[in-house]
Amino acid sequence: MNTAPFPKLRQLAWLLAAWVSWLPAANAYLVAITPGNRTIYLQVGAGTMSRGSFTNGGTPSDNATINSVSVTVPAAALGTGSLPMTSNSTVANSPYDGYAFCSPPGQVYVGGFYRIPGSTGTASLTVTTPANLLNAAADQIPFSAITWASGGNGDTTATIPAGQFAGVPAQPLLSIPANRWFESCLTFSFSNARGYAAGTFNGRATYTLTAP
Repeated sequence: MNTAPFPKLRQLAWLLAAWVSWLPAANAYLVAITPGNRTIYLQVGAGTMSRGSFTNGGTPSDNATINSVSVTVPAAALGTGSLPMTSNSTVANSPYDGYAFCSPPGQVYVGGFYRIPGSTGTASLTVTTPANLLNAAADQIPFSAITWASGGNGDTTATIPAGQFAGVPAQPLLSIPANRWFESCLTFSFSNARGYAAGTFNGRATYTLTAP
């Protein structure tokens, strides 16, 4: 079940395709939920919620899908500046209440909740990435070349702050107070600040929600 145990992990695969044959010189969405049995849930991209939504009594369960985010960089555009990335995630509606919160394929849904019987405690959302994306020849692109903006339809302040992958374990993203639901829609970009070798570069970002 996605509701136990602690911690919960979700993953995104990253693809960067550089088709070249040469290398040139809202308001924050953080809402209260009722206290209850100790439960933690994290959804990144695809997820499963029974009965339509959490507010309708829905129960989350495991979903093994690992969504990907990718961009193709033509030779003529290599090193010319930031490019938007798209995902194969189709999640638009919030599993909290069904609201059309994200706009795929340009945005990836990230959300979940932390519930305990009491009122004191904090869960932590982190992301772990390797230092580099690699192609079949072991050429490298730093994972820090990927950044994200954060928002959602109707948001004026992002829940998960905008940022940049650090290529380290357990990069902090957000603290979630007890008995809160949180969610954001993340829009990823590739910096494309310089030339790289040809090939398809792969890496994986693993999002983790943990609580004491």
